[in-house]
Amino acid sequence: MEYSLRLNGKQDALWLKKLIESKNFEVNYLNRKHNSLFIDEFDLREGLKITTFDNNFPPDHPAVSYETMFQEEDFNYQQTISYELENNQQYELWYKTMYEISFAILESLKVNGVFYHTSGEEIFFFEKGKYTFNGTYLELLQTHYGELLKNIEYSVFTKPHN
Repeated sequence: MEYSLRLNGKQDALWLKKLIESKNFEVNYLNRKHNSLFIDEFDLREGLKITTFDNNFPPDHPAVSYETMFQEEDFNYQQTISYELENNQQYELWYKTMYEISFAILESLKVNGVFYHTSGEEIFFFEKGKYTFNGTYLELLQTHYGELLKNIEYSVFTKPHN
């Protein structure tokens, strides 16, 4: 399964590596170049791979925006962090870890972000220190990973009435 977090700022690869290691995970780090992109890959072995891509397009280019259900205007972003989870015995651990890392990135860097499944289904939006969740995913988190939500401020997304 694949998920992505789009940020309206950028995080440093070494900072992310330290964050992962602070959670006592063994990580293999690789920096590579693909065309004009620099790609940072973090392999947590046996279940979770994290990849960061910087958005190198100019600010007025259509590729720097993402249409999201959480706001009327497009979300402009500078970096994408992708998560690839293997469906194995440790899936639950890696799924929880993916959320923990995403929350830590957003809160530490104080940037806005949108988190979504690569199928296009949006999970949450983070802006001004507050999370807005898609109700389906919030229910899942509350049921299985409620401890992750204890120290964050959040609300459920409701579509505006026309």
